[in-house]
Amino acid sequence: MEGTMKKTIKYYVIICFLYMVSTVPAFSGVQGKPGIYTVSKTTEYIEKKMTEFKVAGLSIALVNANGIVWEKGFGWADKEKQIPAAPKSVYMLGSGSKFLTALSLARLHEQGKVHLDNPISKYLTEFKMVDRYPGQLQHITLRRLLNQHSGIPGDLYNAGFVVGDSWDKWGCDLYMDWLLDYLKTDYPSLPPGAMSVYSNISFALAGEIAVRQNGLSGESFFAYMDRVLFKPLGMDHSSFKTIQKDLTTGYQDGIPVSRRETNCSFGATGGAYTTVQDMAACITMVLNQGKTSSGQIFLKPETIAMLGEAEMSSLDIDSFFKPGLGLDSVADPALNYAGRAWVKNGSTGDYNSFFEILPDMKLGAVVLSNSSTASSLVYGVIRECLKNAIFETYNMAPVPLVLPVYKSVDIPSKVCGIYVKSHGYDRIEDNGNGTLNWIRDVQDENPKSYQLAFNGTVYRSDQRSESISFKNLAWKGTDHFVMIQSGSSGSLKDTYAYMGHVRSIIGEKVTLPAIPNAWKQRLGMYVRDNIPWNDVNWEIPFNPFSILAEKNGVLILDLGTLISPETDSLGLIPGLRNRGDSCLRSVVHDGKEKLLVGGFRLSPMDRIPIVSPGDVVRGTVEIFKSDWYRFDTVSPGTSVTVSVDDNGANYVLTVFDPSMGLIARENNRITWISRKGSHYFAISPTPEAARDYTLTIMDK
Repeated sequence: MEGTMKKTIKYYVIICFLYMVSTVPAFSGVQGKPGIYTVSKTTEYIEKKMTEFKVAGLSIALVNANGIVWEKGFGWADKEKQIPAAPKSVYMLGSGSKFLTALSLARLHEQGKVHLDNPISKYLTEFKMVDRYPGQLQHITLRRLLNQHSGIPGDLYNAGFVVGDSWDKWGCDLYMDWLLDYLKTDYPSLPPGAMSVYSNISFALAGEIAVRQNGLSGESFFAYMDRVLFKPLGMDHSSFKTIQKDLTTGYQDGIPVSRRETNCSFGATGGAYTTVQDMAACITMVLNQGKTSSGQIFLKPETIAMLGEAEMSSLDIDSFFKPGLGLDSVADPALNYAGRAWVKNGSTGDYNSFFEILPDMKLGAVVLSNSSTASSLVYGVIRECLKNAIFETYNMAPVPLVLPVYKSVDIPSKVCGIYVKSHGYDRIEDNGNGTLNWIRDVQDENPKSYQLAFNGTVYRSDQRSESISFKNLAWKGTDHFVMIQSGSSGSLKDTYAYMGHVRSIIGEKVTLPAIPNAWKQRLGMYVRDNIPWNDVNWEIPFNPFSILAEKNGVLILDLGTLISPETDSLGLIPGLRNRGDSCLRSVVHDGKEKLLVGGFRLSPMDRIPIVSPGDVVRGTVEIFKSDWYRFDTVSPGTSVTVSVDDNGANYVLTVFDPSMGLIARENNRITWISRKGSHYFAISPTPEAARDYTLTIMDK
């Protein structure tokens, strides 16, 4: 009986011990050494969320100062071929490439080959912009390129992403000369240093500076980064050129996307291909204050610390976007209790990435996905992983973050008006009963309205979870009356990127002038006639087209960009949240009036030459000049062929149906079955093509 009792007690103790092990985190007692608890909790989260978000595949790595602690692939690297995702799977890093660019320039700064506080015109002597702000050229420094305070227009994507080969085989001056020429005719969007606004072009310029200051003769940006960054860090499966081995397939809404590559120095902003294993080596170097896994000193500790320094102005009130050098934030509100928290997100549409470095915790993690549907999820995956690792390693649980709320102005006459956002605009109206009417996305066909009531501090709506404040923010004597969101709205961005800890400027109040007749006469549809032959814009729905419209007395480009007419030939794009171009301007090209905006030249569709069967057309084209033609269908269902007289495949022909949908793209000769209405087609030269061409149109 006594023996039986002892056995029973023994089994009971064992069972209790096993239960405790399975439910309580196992604290290793070793700094930065998470284990079973972190892996199981993070795996459970990933598997659940991948199903919810319909993600094809992703790979993750968790690291400490000693290297990779855990790595794993989930889902598919290629669904069609049934290739599983793995830690060695190669993905596009997207804008995470900005951090790699910043590392290369931080090293040059350390070596005295550049100084981050010098104007970039010292290194790019051709760089100029139209004068808009006092001393703007002197204040656009290399540091501000890297910390998103340059004021340079951000999303000028023309020739940035290409299908097939990048232009280094023909000479990257083709791209950089065009970009610098374009910027000479453009204005800064904001005064340098005023506020952090995302700029891809800032990093394209930064990449060019790195190569010019430290590159070998004839060395491309891609080869330069291999030599100065990837090889020293042991990132042997990373490149700014496409890597075929273990390359995943990118999916846009579940549909496979053709291979894309960034073009020349534009790669500095989003072109790296890499694995979580290689990114783990980079993160480990940062955690070890600049020392690589092989013991080499890549950067000094003080240079590593400099990466996490943010430039903060009175307008930089966002709770998440506090950029360091090549980083989106150096103070992640979701992991505020973990000390310094440096993060970078990246997306090319089909690929999404996110990594976070916790220098004080000696922890970091990176996730790479090949699905457009993972754009928000990647934030959640890394926060979940690091939250679990911090808990298991340090017995630290998340601490609620309390963000200060701005007391709102509550005088309707000051509050009411138009607020320009990063896309579109909202309108605030006085209901006359102490409440306000908040009309969101007025430019949309069916905008939604919400009633806002003031509670003594902020405005709230019974239909929404966030609070709204209206407040004047001043920077260097200039006032900006803004609409501020506090708390989560429940959107994916608020839930995953901000993890609910939201304080952000929704929009800036603007007063728009009446639309002059000169601009009213320009309303209508346009084609973008300077897209190069292999630019991805040809394959993105509606991207070769633009529309300038008027709605409610407001001039709107492409259904979301407000234009404020300043003169008969210049319209500024207002608002602190604008990350696109600074203006829309009228120019004369080839003796015809056209518009310039976003890196594109817009030609009116109603002036496109009409061609018919039997026509032979001659013209002249260039890399940044395509010729467009219109073909009006007489008998739907007939076969139409357009061909270029050329011995090689040196021209690309692109044809669109009457609803602006892409029909096909072919070299030198293209055939389609006509539909009712007008078809539009363009001829674009490759670098091997002659400028002058002869085009023949036939039907059957």
